[in-house]
Amino acid sequence: MLPLKLMWPNIGILLLLLLTTHVNCFNISPKPNIVVKDPGFVTDMPKYQSSYFGFALNLRPLGIIVGAPRAQSTLEEQRAVNETGAIYRCTLTGTPKCNTYVFDDRGNINVPVSEYSYDSEMKDHQWLGASIDGGRTDTDKLIVCAPRFITPATNDYLMHGICYWINNTLTQNPVNVTRISPLRGKQEQVTDENGKRIYYYMLGEQGISAHVTPDNEEFLIGAPGIHTWKGSVIRYRKVVDTDEPSLSRRDTSSVSRTRITRQADVQPAPFTRYEVDIPNPKNFDQPDDSYFGYSVASGYFDSNDRKKLLYVASAPQDNQQSGLAYIFDFARNSLNKLYVFRGTQFGEYFGYAVLAEDVNGDGLTDVIVSAPQHSISGSFDDGAIYVFLNEGNMNFERNTILSPIRGKARFGSTLTALGDINHDGFNDIAVSAPFAKDGSVFVYLGSERGLRERHSQRFDFNSAQKSAYGQAMFGHGLSKGSDIDGNGFNDFAIGAPNAETVFVYRSYPVVSIKASISSATREIKPEQTSFRVKVCYSIITTSPKTQSQELNMHVILDPQVKRVQIASTNSNEMKFKSTATTKEQCTEIDCNVRFNVETIFKPIEMELRYGLANGIPNTEEFCETCAAVDPAEPSSHTEKIIFSTGCASEICVADLQVKSNLENKFVLGSSRTFSVSYDVSNNGETAYLPQINITSSNRMPFAKIPSNCKTNNQDVSLICDLNRGQPMAKGSKDTVTVIFDTSNISGQSMTIVAKVFSTGRELNDRDNIASDVITLTEFTEIVAVGKPITEHINLEKAGNTAEVINLYDIKSVGPSNIGSMKVVFDIPVAYINSGNNKNIPIIDLSNITMQAVYDSQIKDVQFYQNTTQILMNAVEKTSSYSTQFTGKIASIGDGAGNNNGMHYDSTNMGHINEFNIREESFGDSFMSGSASRRRRRREAATLTVNKENYARIANPKSYELLGEDLKGTLPVNRTIVFNCNDPETTICVQAVIPLYDFKPNKPLTVTMKYHVDLKAVNQILIEPWEFFVVVVGLNVQKTGDPLGTTLAVAKNIEYNIISKHQLYGTPIWVIIVSVIGGLLVLALITYGMYKAGFFKRATKEEMDKLMHQATLSTDGVTEASNLNTAGN
Repeated sequence: MLPLKLMWPNIGILLLLLLTTHVNCFNISPKPNIVVKDPGFVTDMPKYQSSYFGFALNLRPLGIIVGAPRAQSTLEEQRAVNETGAIYRCTLTGTPKCNTYVFDDRGNINVPVSEYSYDSEMKDHQWLGASIDGGRTDTDKLIVCAPRFITPATNDYLMHGICYWINNTLTQNPVNVTRISPLRGKQEQVTDENGKRIYYYMLGEQGISAHVTPDNEEFLIGAPGIHTWKGSVIRYRKVVDTDEPSLSRRDTSSVSRTRITRQADVQPAPFTRYEVDIPNPKNFDQPDDSYFGYSVASGYFDSNDRKKLLYVASAPQDNQQSGLAYIFDFARNSLNKLYVFRGTQFGEYFGYAVLAEDVNGDGLTDVIVSAPQHSISGSFDDGAIYVFLNEGNMNFERNTILSPIRGKARFGSTLTALGDINHDGFNDIAVSAPFAKDGSVFVYLGSERGLRERHSQRFDFNSAQKSAYGQAMFGHGLSKGSDIDGNGFNDFAIGAPNAETVFVYRSYPVVSIKASISSATREIKPEQTSFRVKVCYSIITTSPKTQSQELNMHVILDPQVKRVQIASTNSNEMKFKSTATTKEQCTEIDCNVRFNVETIFKPIEMELRYGLANGIPNTEEFCETCAAVDPAEPSSHTEKIIFSTGCASEICVADLQVKSNLENKFVLGSSRTFSVSYDVSNNGETAYLPQINITSSNRMPFAKIPSNCKTNNQDVSLICDLNRGQPMAKGSKDTVTVIFDTSNISGQSMTIVAKVFSTGRELNDRDNIASDVITLTEFTEIVAVGKPITEHINLEKAGNTAEVINLYDIKSVGPSNIGSMKVVFDIPVAYINSGNNKNIPIIDLSNITMQAVYDSQIKDVQFYQNTTQILMNAVEKTSSYSTQFTGKIASIGDGAGNNNGMHYDSTNMGHINEFNIREESFGDSFMSGSASRRRRRREAATLTVNKENYARIANPKSYELLGEDLKGTLPVNRTIVFNCNDPETTICVQAVIPLYDFKPNKPLTVTMKYHVDLKAVNQILIEPWEFFVVVVGLNVQKTGDPLGTTLAVAKNIEYNIISKHQLYGTPIWVIIVSVIGGLLVLALITYGMYKAGFFKRATKEEMDKLMHQATLSTDGVTEASNLNTAGN
């Protein structure tokens, strides 16, 4: 199994591509200035696929080092070896010429069986040149690797990999080549662990990644195949011994004690040796098949020790295939993980490439991690890079830059450090997307806030012609930035390995143009007919070769009203060219002006537009005299002149006054903006061109800039035209509202200063300034919720012990961030029995397990007892993401019953991250191993105390300690509360979780597990006690605020209840069934009564019937009488 980076076996004819195209341009040439092709040497072995010339690159002033891992060898000893791979050194002047750069000229070697190591060598398909790294100059070290290098054994091929390094590249061919091959020891190829066969070094694949540290002293090599592809990293460095050096296993020139004299071997200098560290991944809990060491880097990450070199390596298959990367330091046969970076998407291959570079100029190394298989909605394998900005104290802020191209681009396949390519004070990087058609490369500039979100330049492969081997993979090879032409600006190279071509792009010097337009007077009298305009200009550059540049200048005067004509052009415009140097030059222009009463109050606008006359050409040929200007810099300058009238003297004397309206206190985080209003009035003569200038002491940016305002001095001050740009007569008033962006402010106070002025003089300068000091405060509300996962424990149904699980969620609801705080858990563990000096253990301290996670990072948990730390640097179990304490804590007491804290023996420490704590007694019987547990069972009777002592333990204050949800549920006279409120009765430990930069709506989740001795609780619950409540205290302490004035904590913590009998209650289903049953019974009774005639009114119905019959009889008599009368 070989997770090598990108293999595309296609058979065809070599077709070279000469041109690239560009999308946008800053100071890197838009087209390659040097094109280096595979030299195409004649070889004994036939070529049947791309050599991958350009797969890995290292650019230096004397030439470029090119890796071609699938090239056939031109060496005599290797003519029968298939695809050894090759390293080339190519010139950069004139027509590029490449020669093989030979690190090892021997072919396959069969060495007789050695007692200690495997020394045979098989170099077929070894992929020499798959990884190359080194500094930017020819005096720096260089390392090249062949990760598929094989050491044949009797029945196996051992894919160890091999690396070679040299001190410099000053000579035409490598000299003093040293081999790094530490994986050949016979005893370390296959190991047996718990009856399982483990491939330890057998398939180590050393050299898939390689890195030279910034101090040019150490090598870091990835070996992701070690220990069943758990993976590890190899550190190779020079150490100085006081004694005479002797050959040992750590001398990597050879593992065998019977060395073979070889041309490439170099003996170290006296009293020095080269040492190799290969941590066992089992010792730092690396999972199988996680490929740790896939990519490696190093830097200075520790804000408390900025000279401390630390290391970075990735494991793209870790974290359930979401990927991980670590900042770590080496420990004895292990690693000390200092920070964990986590991928966010399954299968994105987070950690395919890592880069350590300070991109925001704060002196701390930042980390960029690529995920080239990151999927954006609607597509896949788009790619992304994660930028982790170092905020100090091992805290990192994560920003994500998604691929600018959608669909299978694999953006982030290669990352490289360009250095400060434009000399703006921030380091820049390049990112490749080699599968965006034929490939693209993007340049991202650094800034004070990290990498800019949008790339400054993009380079695409010219697809007019197609490679004979498929996609060109333009960008898979990227060199570091290196100044190859001496103009002070780094150049860089891009490799297209499937087109067997390397493109070198040179950088142009960057200049900054400083130009201005002004007039000797800011006021023109009505009778005045002419004035002079002065245009001044210069350039600023760091390039020693670019001290002058020709500029295009364009002067435009009064473009709207056109009251001004330039004498030399009879127009209001003038264009000219001039050569600017680093010293300011000025040119004066005579102008004519005509007075117009209707526009007397409209100022004359003067605009100067400027730019380089010779910009960067869109050609392959490099222009030695050209330069570039940052597109973000201004390219124009404007000023205004007014007509002066209506004042007693030539210069108006205004009396401008300004008053501010604002809140003098601001709670950090309460709002993203801060609003200030200024009321400006004039009580003197007319103020022409009235303006207000607003600045803040902490350089707050402006959230919204009014249309009548503009920013100056790098956006730290705001100048606004008052009265819509019109003059302010006596009695005029205006209001300006400014909104600041407060999202990044900090400190205890800030000062905002506003100053009003005009073109004339001021009667009183003191009321022209409004200076306001705003007190910055912090306030944070924290909600802490605790819920037991374990249900109430019934002693009738439980055994002797029970595991209790509690889940806590501590969340800030703002508004302010908390820079530093501690979450403290007070955990009661035992009762102090004052009657017979016997302590009663309740919670087994040896089995307390705590997991604390904040912002996807596992946080350290520190345990204290009586202010003494009893366990440092908790072990992080990455398999379960928990912090578990495996040692036995023992004794309080000095043998005389004096409780003086727990004793921690640091001399019993094993290797890093394992802790062995001395087993002693706690009281006389507190959790000191299995023997003490047996003794505790024997002495159970002695632990039982009388009712008087329990009355002291379970005093009436226990009712006040019960939560509202338990009041009325648990009887106060039968409930014992086990807490840390009384140190005379209870032994407690504190679990402290330090947190930094605690932000709103990012909860800290804590899972706590512990075991309760139910047998001891049962012995405590003698009559009349029936309920035992365990209360774990939770407090939040903010650093620097001992009184908690800036903190409000709302807690809703549920407790763990142990009852002697079952807690009975009426279940809700019983109530529902009872109600339904009652209704059914009522319905049946009602129906029965109805059928029985209960609801019939028999007497009334009978009376109604008789009355009806009587009525009918009366009607009959009347009718008969009427008939008789009619007959008569």
